[in-house]
Amino acid sequence: MIDFSLTAGDRRLIEATRLENETMRKHARYYDQHEDELEPAAFPEANELPDKMALMREIEDQTSGLIIAESLIDLEYADPRIRHSEHGLGDMIVRYAGTPEQLERFGHLVLAIALTEPGAGSDPMAITGSARYDEATGEWVLNGEKIYCSKFGQADGALVLLRGVAEGGHRPFLAFIVEKGIPGLVQLGQVKKMGIRNWDTEDFVLQDCRVPAINKVDADFRKTMVVFNGTRPKVAAIGLAIARTLLDFTRDKLKEAGLGVDYAAGRAKRSQLEDRLLRLEALHEATKLSILNCKWREQHEGTNTGATKVDAAIAKALGGGAARRITQECMEMLGPLGLSEEFLAEKWFRDARIFDIFEGAGEVNRLIVARWLLDYSSKELN
Repeated sequence: MIDFSLTAGDRRLIEATRLENETMRKHARYYDQHEDELEPAAFPEANELPDKMALMREIEDQTSGLIIAESLIDLEYADPRIRHSEHGLGDMIVRYAGTPEQLERFGHLVLAIALTEPGAGSDPMAITGSARYDEATGEWVLNGEKIYCSKFGQADGALVLLRGVAEGGHRPFLAFIVEKGIPGLVQLGQVKKMGIRNWDTEDFVLQDCRVPAINKVDADFRKTMVVFNGTRPKVAAIGLAIARTLLDFTRDKLKEAGLGVDYAAGRAKRSQLEDRLLRLEALHEATKLSILNCKWREQHEGTNTGATKVDAAIAKALGGGAARRITQECMEMLGPLGLSEEFLAEKWFRDARIFDIFEGAGEVNRLIVARWLLDYSSKELN
């Protein structure tokens, strides 16, 4: 029998996150309107509230496990975080693929991951950025443009994925650590976005950027993609948290207008509006369980198996789609009230739109699931 109940430790973390989220909501509109201004590593309120990540590690034995517990936190947070993570996706890859010498030299760095290029958003195989080895100097020469690089503004640099010189008709994927301040790296500033404007997202260009041989990491395309098996459900959880926040706001505003939901009433006695809210709440719960199921498998099997890859794709496809549908229907039910900047409803609506696109678009994740079901390769079904 599967038990979906939460432990006392899980509930404690959820309550701490909800309190923190409510405290930080007052900063949400400011950073939505000042997207060029990066959030601090820690807000002043951090001195008043406990570090929930430290709390999570402290009471690990009272939770359902660290991976599931972290996902429960992500499922509750819709506004600016009181503290930012000290790690990036790039340094995660360096930690599991780097040599001892690379770990000693670069292990302290916070590194973003630079994958997306113009014309190569959801299709990494279309990457055109290049890397060639200069035998005369023992350096790699990097060229290319990287866009929508999450956390690059606050990071020390990035792990950059590029194409090498053709070998037998195939240009291999190569990964390099590129630190800020190196000649040839041109930062283009924060990206102007419709939503998640407080999300650190920067573009940059590599123009004959030279890095020493030690900066090349043994992380090809497959090894690099493994990290996304863990982050896809995480991103889905964040999108679903935003959708849930708007759903709660919508229910409360309708209740204030005398249109509250009677959960005890039968279907024949419920209004069309009540049915609509109940369907959205059911969609939220079903998607939430899919994400937690994915994290449960990750906790038991890691992220480097076919099963966790497919579960991550399912969670991301469902999470992104649910976030868009829930927020869209909530805005329809709120009417003009949802468009007022007096409230954050229109911000949450804009924020949720991206979650069906980045960290693997919904269509791409559905392809991953379809290939697994039909036993097709990426060449046979693309």
